[in-house]
Amino acid sequence: MNRCRILLGLTISLMALPATTCAASGQSTELTYADGQKALVVLPEDYDPDRQYPCVCFMPQDGYSNQAYLEDGTLDRIRDLETDGDMEEMIFVFPGYQKGEDLFDQTEELLKAVEEELPVSREPSKRGVIGTGAGGYMAFLLTYVSSGGEILKEPEFFSAAASHDGDFVSGDNPYLEEYGSICGILKEKISSFGADTQWLRNYYTYLDCSLGTEHSWAEGGSCDIASLYRNAGLSDENSPQAWDYSVFEYVIQDPVRYGSWTDHLERSLKGFSQAFFTEEATREMPEETEKPYTAMETVSVGEDRRIDLMGDWYFCTADAVEKQNPGIDASSAGEILAVDWSAWDVVQPGLDWWTEDFAACLNRNPYYAGYAWYVREFEVPEEFDRTCLQIEAGMMDEGDEVYINGERVGQTGIPDEGGRYDGTNPWDVERVYGIPDRLLKAGTNTIAVRVANGSGAGGWYAGPILIEAKKAAAESPDGEKQRFYPASFRSDALNGQTIEYRVYLPEGYYDSNLRYPVVYMLHGYGSTGKSFEIAGVPELLDEGIASGEIPPCIVIFPTDGHPQKASWWSGAYAVMLNEDLVREVDSSLRTVDSRDCRFLAGESMGGGGAYLNALNHPELYGGVLDMYGALRYTGALQPFLEMDAEHLGAFRHCIICGSHDMYCFDLDHIMMGKHLAKTGVSFRFDIDNGEHSSDFYMPRLKESLCWLLEGAEPKKD
Repeated sequence: MNRCRILLGLTISLMALPATTCAASGQSTELTYADGQKALVVLPEDYDPDRQYPCVCFMPQDGYSNQAYLEDGTLDRIRDLETDGDMEEMIFVFPGYQKGEDLFDQTEELLKAVEEELPVSREPSKRGVIGTGAGGYMAFLLTYVSSGGEILKEPEFFSAAASHDGDFVSGDNPYLEEYGSICGILKEKISSFGADTQWLRNYYTYLDCSLGTEHSWAEGGSCDIASLYRNAGLSDENSPQAWDYSVFEYVIQDPVRYGSWTDHLERSLKGFSQAFFTEEATREMPEETEKPYTAMETVSVGEDRRIDLMGDWYFCTADAVEKQNPGIDASSAGEILAVDWSAWDVVQPGLDWWTEDFAACLNRNPYYAGYAWYVREFEVPEEFDRTCLQIEAGMMDEGDEVYINGERVGQTGIPDEGGRYDGTNPWDVERVYGIPDRLLKAGTNTIAVRVANGSGAGGWYAGPILIEAKKAAAESPDGEKQRFYPASFRSDALNGQTIEYRVYLPEGYYDSNLRYPVVYMLHGYGSTGKSFEIAGVPELLDEGIASGEIPPCIVIFPTDGHPQKASWWSGAYAVMLNEDLVREVDSSLRTVDSRDCRFLAGESMGGGGAYLNALNHPELYGGVLDMYGALRYTGALQPFLEMDAEHLGAFRHCIICGSHDMYCFDLDHIMMGKHLAKTGVSFRFDIDNGEHSSDFYMPRLKESLCWLLEGAEPKKD
């Protein structure tokens, strides 16, 4: 699609626009106002003069002229997004500004003319402003600041603002000296958790930047402004998430991943659409959605007999049960089964962790900490063989106990019936419990599952869930060579303690004589090496290596061996990793025994541990993949920030973190990105929409490992 189509293409009737002020040219028109100032107006493709549209103004990139937007593909991008249905219909205005005249007065004149001559809403709640370069600064200034320099807690000009690689600090910004630092103006109001920040809910704000531009990482630039917002502490009262996406979104990336600012225009305009059209979007949502799972057919006899228990269950938190039924003991299965549990929320366990919309009783808090019940009935046919059965119940985060017809058949993490969760965090343990032969009955049976979540994400997140014939332990065929398997060794650093780890070998390992680069992938707090298996990393590695996106490599997933799975990969556990495990792996597998082919990766505690151990052992490791790492807790952050270009340049750096990380680890990573950019060290960096979970890192893992392993190819033995 070329620019001519936009400027001279489809004919739209502009009879509603006075000919004296607007000269129509296809999908665009020129608006003349004030003392002969001109603004380009881009109308919706299906323009209707009888409709009221939201209005979005693009502030000039150099502060004065709209010409750059006509040359960099902005208009084409807008039309593509509209055609693809990626944003709602809006009217876009590209004004010019006069040097030496007041910015606020000119904006007021502009909006007055737009409202008089175009069918736009006159409400600030339907107006947005976008800019790149100096235009990003103008967008924030005109949204949040009054002409007198005070913070506007109610929208006056605009209720939605977006800065794309905005220039908030450099001498190229012609307004900075006159109107002051945006970071400085906002800092007093939103810089601390004690500040009143509720007024920010009156706005939608978007910000992105490339770490390739100095004005992004310089003091007071886009990175610092993003940190201000994240430090503000505005959160849903029922959720530890630091910000709602409907309030603030931001992206910070390395230059290669960032690309051009127009590549991100879809993000801000989608945010504007949601802010402007919330009510309409809600009304258009279907009342019912297709159920994600259909139960398998029951098999009554034979070794493969089963009753599938996936599908609809009734769910309620213990807190809500007690509130609805005063005096009840919500830890007792007997009392739970005596209440009207059929009035609870209907959910489908075994598919994912809790989400904000999983059940009304969670009050939009997917991190609910406490106890909850899942209950349902199921039918057992008369002819069903009810001997030698077990229930396979998938995995739950974190503890559970299972009752069938009121009798407890198994537990993990809750030793006493109806008792307290023991804090062992067995979230990655598969639940398989035997069922006494006498327990099931022909006809209707009831199953009740009590789950406990101590912290973080919770829920019955993985299936299958079914009653089935007990299975004999599977045996591997003699001589079978596995490419993903568990292993263990005794660690000298941990006084002979057995340390478990999982091994991933690339396709073709056993048929070659090659030595392979190796990545040690470290798990997070309260987790184990199995967490990466649950997330699907081995399958992703197979896909990436087969497609050529990831070089063939060995990946090791160790479990730290700490009693609470909370070693922070430091102290004796660091010695276990760097001395015992590396020696064990190099002696038992065909690795390239070189720091240039040995890497550390990790998520959360493991990401912080990866940097801690790499920085302490540059002779061992050539690079780090940090996935929302807990650097402040492992002690790696400050040493990193104190290192110069020579020391940091010894490593390959790949850093990814969600912009809505529940622990605000993105704040630490902003500091890391700024430091890497300032030192001039090559790196990969991506802070983007996402939270503290594998859902964030999995879509980015192939690209991240590709960067980490660049140049580390298998070598002949």
